[in-house]
Amino acid sequence: MSACVTCPTSRPPSCGSPRSGLSANVLWSEHCAVCHGADGRGVPARRGLDPRLDLRRSEMLAANDHGLVFQRIAYGYAAMPGFAHKLPRGDIELLVELAAELAKR
Repeated sequence: MSACVTCPTSRPPSCGSPRSGLSANVLWSEHCAVCHGADGRGVPARRGLDPRLDLRRSEMLAANDHGLVFQRIAYGYAAMPGFAHKLPRGDIELLVELAAELAKR
């Protein structure tokens, strides 16, 4: 386990970014799947309007640029809304990890 500033000996579950307690899959289905689809490939009807909905085509995810992906989810980009006002930082971090996983499938 890695150390944390407030918990120098180990990283207990209470240490780290705040989270809602929802799983990444629940967060994805509630906030992302409507455009990106359950599998990250994009909803076909919307994908024709914006091919960036297919996460397998994401240059950011291919480059493992999780910082930029976090920014896009938090603050939005083009037609994508931001979620920083709706989700705690830890939830956005979970979505970044899930998006990276879906992009590899």
